[in-house]
Amino acid sequence: MKTQNTAVVVTGSVAQVPPEIASQLGMVILPLTINVAGKDYLDGIDIFPGELYQKMRTQKLEVKTAAPSVGQYYECFKRIIDQKGCDVLCITLSRQLSSGYNAAVVAAQMISNEHPMSKVIVFDSLLVAAPQGLLAIEAAKQLQAGLSLEEVVQYLTNARHRSGLLAALDSLDYLAQGGRIGKAAYLVGSALQIIPILSINKEGIVAPSRVVRNKENVIPAIISILTKQTSGFKKLDISVTHADAQEKAEALKQSLNECYPSLEIPISDFSPVMGAHTGPGLIGLGYLFE
Repeated sequence: MKTQNTAVVVTGSVAQVPPEIASQLGMVILPLTINVAGKDYLDGIDIFPGELYQKMRTQKLEVKTAAPSVGQYYECFKRIIDQKGCDVLCITLSRQLSSGYNAAVVAAQMISNEHPMSKVIVFDSLLVAAPQGLLAIEAAKQLQAGLSLEEVVQYLTNARHRSGLLAALDSLDYLAQGGRIGKAAYLVGSALQIIPILSINKEGIVAPSRVVRNKENVIPAIISILTKQTSGFKKLDISVTHADAQEKAEALKQSLNECYPSLEIPISDFSPVMGAHTGPGLIGLGYLFE
């Protein structure tokens, strides 16, 4: 028998939700697929961030990524409804970055046709990586605290615009290899030691937030942008993330602790689903504030 006002949060492995937190909150993490040199791996199951980034440092690899299919979403939703008797809240990465949202919507409609009394809500976070995870974790906490599915969706609708990602690349090489920047921009940027700090805009599109020169300016710039965007906050969650750059991530965390001494700031591996396109050496953070 279905328990009133209960739902299970489903999100992708790209959201970087720590397994222990997912377990505590009853979340379901659906792995995305990473294709390395023609072979498919499930993110977090068959391949892990450090492993991929080390390979990328030493080999010239062709790496592609894929969102869960309609069938994978369908099986996931059906299993939750059949086994737990719960509704489903699926929080996807930005539809501007992946086909995952559309696949989840199709799967949700299939479930609705078969189980008209069950709800499957697909929510576009307009985010990716660490901030997507922060949003999904907060949604799961609110459901666990007894808020209705509708109340949580309303919260998410507002909160996704109070969340963001700030990430600095170590090199423009991988963006150039993937055709995401032109050859001229790559050559000029590399010669001038230009480092873009990427963010996600309100439409869910990754774009440069600021450009700095020289790596020693990266951490001050990230913190400057963060303090400006979260000005006047009452509550703030931050998660540092890195792509095989633990030492730089620790330095970023230390600087953040000096600015926000009362916060607990975890460090997580940057999702290889995104890192496949940005390359190793990236550091950044996700944030969510009220």
